[in-house]
Amino acid sequence: MKNTIKLTQLELVLLQLVSKGKGGWSWYEIANSLSRLDVPREPDMMTVLKDMKSKGLVERYIQPGSPGDRWELTPAGSEILMECQSST
Repeated sequence: MKNTIKLTQLELVLLQLVSKGKGGWSWYEIANSLSRLDVPREPDMMTVLKDMKSKGLVERYIQPGSPGDRWELTPAGSEILMECQSST
């Protein structure tokens, strides 16, 4: 593994969900999909997403004139997700 970032189970699942949304999912679609999975819910999903944003793994886009947002993987987030999936 080239990167030294270790992901928690929740971080990995959130990266997978953001990837699945292909940059079009808001926090609501991510939370809705997460609710159907058997993964830890602590810390709060938004806390984890914002932390991953600060690490450069995901990017959040706010839609102008709307409270809506959407999330997408950064190149670094895609790389880490591929590395994690190939090591399992």
